[in-house]
Amino acid sequence: MQSPEPEQQFVLRELWTLAWAASVQRVNLYAAGSRQSGQLRDKLQEFITTRLLPHYVGPCTERQHYLNLAQLVEFGTGALPDSLRDGRYRYGVAQKLLNLVLKYHWCLGQISEPPHCPIDRIIIEKTHLRGRVNWTEIVDENQYRAVIEAVRRKAEPESIARWELLNYRRRSSR
Repeated sequence: MQSPEPEQQFVLRELWTLAWAASVQRVNLYAAGSRQSGQLRDKLQEFITTRLLPHYVGPCTERQHYLNLAQLVEFGTGALPDSLRDGRYRYGVAQKLLNLVLKYHWCLGQISEPPHCPIDRIIIEKTHLRGRVNWTEIVDENQYRAVIEAVRRKAEPESIARWELLNYRRRSSR
């Protein structure tokens, strides 16, 4: 990936902030008294930007996407384990962050269409798993795969990413 112009860098920083906030807003991610939240955020941003995003410039297979998610969970857990509640970076939080970053980069034309979409309450509620799965409590790949398959069935014949783009509507806070 080539280095973006200053204007693009600004937009990408802003989108990173939105993606980070969305991935941690409803999650009790940090251990009590942790003061390392900024360090974890910065380490994850660097990891995603340098190690994972290049996989998506051309089409990324679903298999590679699952490997990337596993690497992100492992990296996030090992980065600052004492700062995390239960000492781990959860799968549901990792998928939301990575999938949202990918969605933003895709919409800006910087990468190919990603294999998945950000999984959250709004998307889960559109499937038969409504009320049975909470994205913040997804702890492993098998739980995530079950949600992805439910979304895939709902999305057909569209791709998961395109279906979510066309159907996602954030609820107004008013």
